[in-house]
Amino acid sequence: MVDRDTFLALLLRHEVEIKAFVASLVRDPHTRDDVFQEVALTLWQQPDRYDPTRPFGAWARGIAARKVLQRRDRDRRFPLAFPPETIEAMASAFERTEGAEASWLAALRECLKKLPQKAQRLLKLRYEEGLHGNEIGRQTHQTRGAVYQAMWRARAALEQCIRRRLSDHGEDA
Repeated sequence: MVDRDTFLALLLRHEVEIKAFVASLVRDPHTRDDVFQEVALTLWQQPDRYDPTRPFGAWARGIAARKVLQRRDRDRRFPLAFPPETIEAMASAFERTEGAEASWLAALRECLKKLPQKAQRLLKLRYEEGLHGNEIGRQTHQTRGAVYQAMWRARAALEQCIRRRLSDHGEDA
């Protein structure tokens, strides 16, 4: 079981994706808001049901799918974007892919640490700070071509490392 502060942080971190999931199932914007409020209230009231070894987002989307289907059972005029079987399949698919994504992100983090400092800096300038080749070149005193070549090598090394880590754990890259 997680404490309330951690639970709230998880809920807030996943709020946008839960809302998007509900929005993909419910057409009416007012009803979407109502359903999301029900989902958030249910999540908040049941923190002890969350298993911290599993992805929070998948668990929350499963509850959201059930809330949508419960609303449909109470009101047959309730407009659904998909049949109930499709909604259940979507929730299940999200759960499977979220676990795979978590493994991939863990591998990425570990592999980033193994890159040389120069490569880490280039990737940080590009992906965290949003700089382009010319700007990176000015900051690192390299030509644009040298920057792109070094970034290509860094990305290739990352890809190899990630594939190796995932295959070592019996997962697909």
